[in-house]
Amino acid sequence: MDRSLRLCLIHVHEPLRDAFSALGCEVLWLMPKAGAVLHLPTELAAHGFTPDIVFQQELLGPRLLLSGLDEIDAVRLFWSVDPHLNAFWHAPYARLFDLTFSTQRRWMPELCACGAEQVQHLPWYAPDEPFTPFAERSRIAGFVGRLGQNRPVRTWLVDLLRQMLPGGFEAQDNLDFAGLLDFYRATRLAPNESISGEINFRLFEAAGCGCVVLAQDLGPEQAELFEPGRELLVCTDALELVDTMRLLIARPHLAEAVGRAAWERTRASHLPSARARNILEAAAGARRLGADAAAGRRWLALSLAGLLEAGRLTSGGEAIAANLRAVDAQGGAQGGPGGLDEPVLAARLRTAEVLGRATETQELLVRCKAAQGLGLPLLLTCSMAALRRGLAQDSGEDFTLARGFADRAGVGSEDKAKPFPVALLLAWDERLGQGGAQRRGGFAFDADKNLPACQLECLYWASTLAPDDLDVLRRSEASLASDRGAEVVRLGVLSQLGLHAPGDWRVALATGLCDLTVFRPGAGLSELALAARLAGEQGQSADLALELAKADPSGRIRRALAAAQA
Repeated sequence: MDRSLRLCLIHVHEPLRDAFSALGCEVLWLMPKAGAVLHLPTELAAHGFTPDIVFQQELLGPRLLLSGLDEIDAVRLFWSVDPHLNAFWHAPYARLFDLTFSTQRRWMPELCACGAEQVQHLPWYAPDEPFTPFAERSRIAGFVGRLGQNRPVRTWLVDLLRQMLPGGFEAQDNLDFAGLLDFYRATRLAPNESISGEINFRLFEAAGCGCVVLAQDLGPEQAELFEPGRELLVCTDALELVDTMRLLIARPHLAEAVGRAAWERTRASHLPSARARNILEAAAGARRLGADAAAGRRWLALSLAGLLEAGRLTSGGEAIAANLRAVDAQGGAQGGPGGLDEPVLAARLRTAEVLGRATETQELLVRCKAAQGLGLPLLLTCSMAALRRGLAQDSGEDFTLARGFADRAGVGSEDKAKPFPVALLLAWDERLGQGGAQRRGGFAFDADKNLPACQLECLYWASTLAPDDLDVLRRSEASLASDRGAEVVRLGVLSQLGLHAPGDWRVALATGLCDLTVFRPGAGLSELALAARLAGEQGQSADLALELAKADPSGRIRRALAAAQA
């Protein structure tokens, strides 16, 4: 491996920076202020540095975007650290680079579907820490992470563990990195919780300090990193978590063996040095895909527009809208039928909605109405923009326009028994379920200011317009059931369904199982008991038993339910 490579590292954490230096690389380490666009060639010239590789790591919190990458004769790399929260803007931003890394294998298809071309899996890394014997650890169990109303699942987890281990469990939500390592070195058991079903920092941090990680079931991606049953313990619900923790407390030698195995795996596979080698090897084989100057302006404009639409930028909206108009005026190679750049037109409509630019929205709708051969994403955006105008102005003309764009997309007829806005949104839901986008990766849809861009967002908007519509609620629940990380939203929908269909044992069953998944065993068992009672009253106990057996192959839930009913 060439040890004289010159690396420009942007927002890279110190352990990885030091790992590159240890491999013999010459490193320029930049930590510019976030929340703006940085023209990288100017920054490099100020430092007198000509890199072989530019590597930007996503900085959590305020965002920094790079411009001028097309002017740099280097391999350009971007590390998407939180694609589960940011795929909607990472995907266009990734087009500025030759290669994008994703910490989440599960989200790589989402990044590609949103437009990223060359994506590789690069998990997070563990701290390089010595192993502390469990006899020297004072804390039975602990959790480090943000708590509060914006993190309800982990708050329920912490409440459960405090009840289970009074005096033996501690939670911290405001530690610096050195304090975090001290905390884990003194802790034996480390239950984990993921916001969106992602492989998170906590897994690597706790395992790197030799804790026993009690993880949610995140599937094969997690199993590739740490072997279940040997290097971590998977708990599918609150009851399994409690049973597993009791076993480990009763058998301290078993607990220490699992913690040491996790620590040894981090030493073998997950230290910063391993990630640095992975990055250099990938850079050596990367194809040069980064955008030229014109395309670079386009992708940067789309990235900023996505951040503005999502409320991640609190200023600069008018400049972003002006950039989109300038890119739109360029047209060129990105144009679709009739020379239209459809993603840019859609972004202009969405940005105009956020900024309240009604005249621009009207002009764009007239333009798109006259164009032929538009693709599904732009037709959806136009239909939603016209629908929004119709609702705001009580305009039958705009409603007709919204229906016209839907017709061009092959959207079926609406349910005439429902109000038109809801009926059209449900018709779009069916159309998108046939091959459109189900969700926008990481985008927090606001029905008051955003235009739906996918199936779930159509349902969210419909639910705000018709909160008591059982059809809308059932469709929403069905979509959320398979969306790992959406359990809290799903609980809210199930709660509404329970109010409107109080005799439906299937709703009570789903609610109880979902409660157990988010660490609410008391509420979960109560709902399951209700489901059993309702099914018995309806002569459908056998049906319930079959459904429960499918969801509970180990029998743990059924045993706990029987004990609670005894």
